[in-house]
Amino acid sequence: MINTSEITNKKFGIFMAVAFLVAYIPLSIAGIAYKGGNTLLCLFLFRFIAIFIPLIAVAVSGLPFKKLGWKPKFKFKYLIASLIGPQLLSWIGAGLFFLFNRDAFGVSLDAYMAMLPEETKALIDTSSINPYAMLITMTVMSLTFLPISQILPSLGEEAGWRGVMYPFLKSKLGPVGGKLAGGALWGIWHWPLVILGNYFYEGDYFGKSFLGPVMICVALCAFGILIDFAYEKTGCIWIPSLMHSSMNAAAMPLMFLLKSGNQHLSILGPNCFGLLGCLPVIIFAAVLLFANGKKQA
Repeated sequence: MINTSEITNKKFGIFMAVAFLVAYIPLSIAGIAYKGGNTLLCLFLFRFIAIFIPLIAVAVSGLPFKKLGWKPKFKFKYLIASLIGPQLLSWIGAGLFFLFNRDAFGVSLDAYMAMLPEETKALIDTSSINPYAMLITMTVMSLTFLPISQILPSLGEEAGWRGVMYPFLKSKLGPVGGKLAGGALWGIWHWPLVILGNYFYEGDYFGKSFLGPVMICVALCAFGILIDFAYEKTGCIWIPSLMHSSMNAAAMPLMFLLKSGNQHLSILGPNCFGLLGCLPVIIFAAVLLFANGKKQA
């Protein structure tokens, strides 16, 4: 891990300028592309371009890139917690969402198909696809293949956020204030996708221009506390990257549980970025902050 004394104000300023201002270009185009129905372009710009810019920002700002914790230190309990934890909390949150929105529940391909470009939809014969089989397949993949396959893109963000931004902010604002500020900034980094593209939160819902940007900050504040805890305990950048990719993978099977026409409920769930979907993560993160605060007192 990078020693906070090595993160000078100047170097941190350069890091933030690159990580945010440069990344906002592909993120903004990705948001516009997503709203226009070009999902493939959006995912390319987001998942293959913008997501690596925080990592590049660490290098170009002159920070000790080699000290991020590249040597694998796979402490078994943190490895398992990073893989399973986000999945378990996400499913509990989804259950909570459907408890209050029972009419929105239904195993189907509707939400998945709604994400695809029109030209791609035309090539798919949904009548030959069993939605229950897809749900089971995607659930298994979210616990195995998907987190592993997405660990490198997640590393692009984790190198910047947990490797540099969180340590610097914690040194300036204290452990709690630094983590909350870091989570808010992590959410703000995603704002072009949320504001320009309705990414994360589909459909029309009350207070859309305000609630979407706020909710992504709340969700990532909560997840950021869990991910940063894993990094603090292991000092290995691969562990928070795995937890990050598992967080993203957890949302995939849940899209097969939401009936079409209920996209306006996305601000609530069922995925872990909605208010009800994220509530278990928020509670767990609050308990973790309180427990750590007591230990340090």
